[in-house]
Amino acid sequence: MKEKINIFLILGLGLLLVACSTAPLTGRKQLKFVSDESIIESSTAQYNKMIGDLKQENLLANNTAEGRRLAEIGRRVTGAVDEYLRENQMQDILKNLKWEYNLIQSNQINAFALPGGKIAFYTAIIPVLQTDGAIAYVMGHEIGHVIGGHHAERASGQTFAGYIMAGKKILDSATNGLTGLVSNDLAEKGLAIGLLKFNRTQEYEADKYGMIFMAMAGYNPEEAIIAEERMMKMSGSGQTLEILSTHPSSEKRVEELKKFLPEAMKYYRAR
Repeated sequence: MKEKINIFLILGLGLLLVACSTAPLTGRKQLKFVSDESIIESSTAQYNKMIGDLKQENLLANNTAEGRRLAEIGRRVTGAVDEYLRENQMQDILKNLKWEYNLIQSNQINAFALPGGKIAFYTAIIPVLQTDGAIAYVMGHEIGHVIGGHHAERASGQTFAGYIMAGKKILDSATNGLTGLVSNDLAEKGLAIGLLKFNRTQEYEADKYGMIFMAMAGYNPEEAIIAEERMMKMSGSGQTLEILSTHPSSEKRVEELKKFLPEAMKYYRAR
C-alpha cells in the first residue's frame, strides 16, 4: 500500500509540473493538462448538434434585424481579437478560430463563446444590454474566456479534483481511515469552493479582455461599466440572469472595471 501512495504522490507532482501554463493577459499561472484542441473538438461537435436542432425547430433568429445586428458587432469584435492576437505574438491561437455568430430565440438572459470561435447570444439578453457597445463588451468577455484558455483550465481543474478525491480514498485505506476524519462530502465542498474562486479569477480576466476587444473594435469601454450596472440592477430586482450565475458579485466587478478603464482606453479607436 505504501508503494501505491508513493506512486500516487509522484503522479500528482508530475501532473502539476507538466500542467502549468501562463494566462496570456495577466501572467497568472494556470493548471492545464486538458488541451485547448481537445476541448475544441468536443465542444464544436456538441455546438453543431445544438445549432442543427435549433434550426429544425425554427429557433434561430439570425435572419432578423437583431440577428444581423449581432453579426455586424461580431465581425467588428472578432476582427479586433484577430488583430490583438497578431500584435501580441499569439498567432498560433488563430488557426483554431473559425468565427460563427448565432442568435437563439430564448427567454434566458445569457450568451457564450466556445473554443473554436462559436458565439451565441439569446434574444432575451439583447434588450437588457440595449446598446451595441454593451453587446460588444459581453461578446468580448465571452471570447476572453476562449483566448484565456479558461475552458481547458476548468476542465483540468475538474479532472484534478477527481484525482484528489481518488487519492483521498487510497490514503483512507492505507491509513486505516485516518484521513476519513475529513469526510468525502466536506473534501468535495472544499474543492468546489476552491474551483469557484478560481472561476471568479477567470471572470475578472475575461472582463479585462472584453474591455480591450470592444475598445479596439471602436466601442467606448466605458459602456462595459454601464452594461454591468444595468445587469446588476436587473439582478437586484429579482430577475434571474443566467449569465451572472457563476460570476463574482456585480459590485466588485464594477469596481474592477473602473480600475481597468484607463488601461482599456489606451486601446480605444473611435469610429
